[in-house]
Amino acid sequence: MKVFTALGPGLALMAGLAGCAGNSQYAYQPDNANTTTAAGLPAARTPIPQEMPQGAIEVASYGVTELKRDDTSIPSLHVRAIVTNDGDETPWTFDTEQQMVEIPGEGKSRAMWVNADIGTLPNVTIGKGERRVLDFYFPLPDSMREAARIPEFDLLWQVHTASRVVASRTSFDRVDKEPPNDLAYVDAGWPLWAGYGPYWWYDPFYPRTVFIHAHRWGFHGPGRVVVGGFGGRFHAGGTHVARGRR
Repeated sequence: MKVFTALGPGLALMAGLAGCAGNSQYAYQPDNANTTTAAGLPAARTPIPQEMPQGAIEVASYGVTELKRDDTSIPSLHVRAIVTNDGDETPWTFDTEQQMVEIPGEGKSRAMWVNADIGTLPNVTIGKGERRVLDFYFPLPDSMREAARIPEFDLLWQVHTASRVVASRTSFDRVDKEPPNDLAYVDAGWPLWAGYGPYWWYDPFYPRTVFIHAHRWGFHGPGRVVVGGFGGRFHAGGTHVARGRR
């Protein structure tokens, strides 16, 4: 698992590594999975924009894990977005505050923490030829604190391009921990683990947009946070200093 210390809104210090087993007996895959990430995750790839593709967004999920703040465990759902601008001369923008997860019966929620390979969070710019990897952590509602209670969820995402805002949703279904061989899960080494990016951001306005039965965590100021392991043999890892800003 990964340990980091939040230094206020948008700042985090990575503090170390320790072993942790994932708390999930299941994995999640997009219901329209049409590719796999380099880590072997089944992913849904959508051209951007669809009418004249200049790049794409790939969406995947490592599943359910636990984040720990002080002595508090925070069951959280992980979603990864990989945005690639292959040919648009005008940079795209990706606002992490606009990306939400929707769970049937629980409504929508923004992420509490976001991790990326660029230090401009919550706003990310993707120039021509650039690829950005972002990991989102959505605290789960009190009524659904484990994967066994979450058979499906949707990621509502949007990317701003020069021509228009490209927005859609990607639906995920829960599957057994060992998926079919053609979508096999593999161990993810650097830089493919969940939370590998050196920059972390905490939403200072959380819980402004949360699930119906969201737990009111009420964290304020600096604090040490641990990212646990995942089902499906994926894990968090890495030790470094992260710098982000609002």
